[in-house]
Amino acid sequence: MADATNPNDQAATASTRSRELSTIGFPYGDQNEAVGVARAIVALGGGDVDVDQLAAQMKQEPNSGSFRGKIATARTFGVITTISGKYHLTEIGFAITDAKRERAARADSFLTVPLYRKTYDEFRGKQLPPRPLALERAFVSFGVSAKQKEKARSAFDRSARQAGFFPNGDQDRLVRPANVGSITGETVPEDTTGNQPRDDVDETPPKDKRRDNGGAGGGGSDYHPFIDGLLRTLPAADTVWAIEGRAAWLEAAASVFKLLYRGDGKITVTAKSDNSGYPETK
Repeated sequence: MADATNPNDQAATASTRSRELSTIGFPYGDQNEAVGVARAIVALGGGDVDVDQLAAQMKQEPNSGSFRGKIATARTFGVITTISGKYHLTEIGFAITDAKRERAARADSFLTVPLYRKTYDEFRGKQLPPRPLALERAFVSFGVSAKQKEKARSAFDRSARQAGFFPNGDQDRLVRPANVGSITGETVPEDTTGNQPRDDVDETPPKDKRRDNGGAGGGGSDYHPFIDGLLRTLPAADTVWAIEGRAAWLEAAASVFKLLYRGDGKITVTAKSDNSGYPETK
């Protein structure tokens, strides 16, 4: 039994604890879990949301380990951040919910995870160590706790597949998807492996089908991701939309406007059912 007053025993205990803790970041969940969190925030309007709002949208208990794990996974993948106690979508978070930008965002998100970036840089152009033991040993050498190596490797394999880093089902190498660009502006290396990206098609919509925002911000072809996220949550025309839902959408829009535009004042939205069916604004 270790003697708490013995410096040698104290040092041994500290050394043991340090070996039990990982020194490099990685998620227990996979990338699809992070995407699920981003989609839940977009469904709420795309603005900042609090714990209770997000948990309710995801049908989770706010204090549950499952909910906290999903939030931690989304944060590690660079999909969300926390601002003033509320969850906020990052640029990657908005892009990863957009079908036209999802593949690039997934690639960027995957490389946001410190363990995955380290593995990608270490074995770029090389074969990965054999699974499971050799790859897990490599993870331990990168800073993963020996007790967490199996979970880290399992989440890594699922996430690499979901992010498109295992083209053609080949799990021997990590290859960034080709021809998808980068949301964060990272320089994408040329694929010299001969692997082709999945669904290699031109995803740029015809010019006459792009939305026009009146020439504001960037040539009039695209909205800011925050505005785009709001618009994508609007129900189809001629459908029933509860007054409470309309008010919640307007509140989310007001939050986005506050982030994007300058100006003083405050927007207040009050839901009031009457013959007109419209929220009352003040």
